Amino acid sequence: MKSVLLCLLLGLALSQVSGSCPETCPDTEDVVWALGGGCNVFRNKCHFDKANCQPDSALTITTKEECQKLCNFACPAVYDPVGGIYKGELRRFGNQCEKNVHICQTGETFLD
Repeated sequence: MKSVLLCLLLGLALSQVSGSCPETCPDTEDVVWALGGGCNVFRNKCHFDKANCQPDSALTITTKEECQKLCNFACPAVYDPVGGIYKGELRRFGNQCEKNVHICQTGETFLD
C-alpha cells in the first residue's frame, strides 16, 4: 500500500514539473539573471523556466551583479557573424561568443 501511494505521489509530482514547462514565451523584456555553468541572461522568467526544464539544466536565479562576476570576456578571433534584434534594431556581432559577452555585460536580450 505504501509503495502504491509513493508511486502516485511521485507521478503527481512529475506531472506538475512537466506541466509547468512553457512551450512558448512572450517577447516581453523583464531580464532574469541566472547561474548555471556561468552567467545566463534570459529575456523573462518564462524563457528561464523553459531553459530550466531541460533535463541537464540546473539554473538558479541570482542578481545581475553576482551573475556578471562570471561573464566571459575573451573570445576566439574567429569571424562567424551573428545578429539579433534588440528594440527593433538589428545588431551584428563577429561571432556568437562576442554576442554572449555583450549580453552578459549589458543584460540586453535579443530576438533572433
